[in-house]
Amino acid sequence: MKEKMTSVTVTLWANRLVALLLALLLFTLPMLLDWYCQYRVLTDLERTALTAAFYGCSVFVGLALWNMDCLLRAIADAQVFVRENVRRIGVVRWCCVATCLICIPAAFCYYPLVFLVIIMGFLSLVVSVVCRVMDAAVTIREENDLTV
Repeated sequence: MKEKMTSVTVTLWANRLVALLLALLLFTLPMLLDWYCQYRVLTDLERTALTAAFYGCSVFVGLALWNMDCLLRAIADAQVFVRENVRRIGVVRWCCVATCLICIPAAFCYYPLVFLVIIMGFLSLVVSVVCRVMDAAVTIREENDLTV
């Protein structure tokens, strides 16, 4: 049991580290794009597409990270198979979908974003399956709670 809680704690802190990195990137993206342009020439359209995609996706990434933090804290408190966790996983799924959709137009301007579109699309499918499994587990737990 101790090992399971250690993995939850490590994942929780990793999630928080990613959230901190996202916050730092929100303020440093223009400077990082200037640095990147020294090594790879970007047109104004590519630069605008990257900036718009990043800032558009950052809202949904932040929302997904917040829901993951809440989910991990609930798991650490031994509240695993509850409806609220199913809802949180569903929010993460829709955040993956939104990120995928935001990056599609930007991928026409900056082709490497196609990989992000594919990854986020596939991730949304995986998280959707996890959400369905979790929903079924909660339903079974609720039925078992009613059994004497």
